[in-house]
Amino acid sequence: MLRAFRFLVIAGPAVFLVTFSMSAPAQNNKSDWSFAVSGDSRNCGDFVMPAIAAKVKTENDDFYWHLGDFRWMSQPDQDMLAMLPADTHLSNQEYQQRAWDDFLVHQIASFGSVPVFLGRGNHDAVSPMTREAYIQKFSQFLDRPEIAAQRSADGASGAPIGPWYHWSHNGVDFITLDNATHDEFTEAQLHWLRSLLEHDEAPHSGIRAVVAGMHEALPHSTGAEHAMDDWAAGMHTGEQVYRWLWDAQALGLHVYFIASHSHYYSPDIFDTPYWRDHATDVVPGWIIGAAGAHRYRLPKDAKPGAKTHFYGYLRGTVHADGTIAFTLHELNEADLVQAKWPNAPLGAIHECYIHNADE
Repeated sequence: MLRAFRFLVIAGPAVFLVTFSMSAPAQNNKSDWSFAVSGDSRNCGDFVMPAIAAKVKTENDDFYWHLGDFRWMSQPDQDMLAMLPADTHLSNQEYQQRAWDDFLVHQIASFGSVPVFLGRGNHDAVSPMTREAYIQKFSQFLDRPEIAAQRSADGASGAPIGPWYHWSHNGVDFITLDNATHDEFTEAQLHWLRSLLEHDEAPHSGIRAVVAGMHEALPHSTGAEHAMDDWAAGMHTGEQVYRWLWDAQALGLHVYFIASHSHYYSPDIFDTPYWRDHATDVVPGWIIGAAGAHRYRLPKDAKPGAKTHFYGYLRGTVHADGTIAFTLHELNEADLVQAKWPNAPLGAIHECYIHNADE
């Protein structure tokens, strides 16, 4: 099934007609297939995301999953400013009115017919942006054919769309969680997740693997300095979610966590003393916040293989038994230049590639 959506985007004097073709991938049992995931495309994402899209198309990934922080929102992103006509002044109010449309035009449109799934980040909740405004703006993505079909299969076809959802694809349940604000995880989201996992854990569910994607990492990770550890409810509910997913792993499902929020790549994020004290094994987890945001220093507890001061994404290769092998794909400056928009200045791309980082 193919569904086409058109957005009329007005950005100052310019008007863009952006078309997204949303087709639900066929549910088949091919032996190996892949998907791509990353998050945090603020600051320089208008230069980075088209390069990610080009790679995703080349490697024939089934979909791309964005884990939040589309634009900076608290002040204009440097890539967006660089592509405005010379001497254009943009107030914060004008910027905020354009920011999400810019994300659609200069980032998501790059993927063409490749399915894109969206998660919500904390910068997507910066005032005046709200959860309700997020749902309204991105409703076509939160109600993709795969998601709508999944709600119908779950017996919840009349339920309202929202920032948390799931869809199953070739025996893998992909779960998008919302922890962008400090009221999460709410009881409503936890109740939904518990019911979902009970279904996945049933003997004849057809689910072999679960991948939980969210903006902020769950508590007690190697990235705990910038994660759900930052607020009391986040600690309590985040620990609960980890235990539920660990239980699913103990029952035989292949379980994986992916987060962004911190602007670097970090593997084995739950291989920490806290979680080691609670079980002999841990749930595999990654942080991949490298889609354009200002790059951070690595935390002192990062595991070997962690990397910063680069742009890129994770590619997950799913095998027939439900195991998933994750590999880091880095972009070079030439990738950004080759995929650039016509009005993207080379000097601004170079500045983003070299200097968009902590000292």
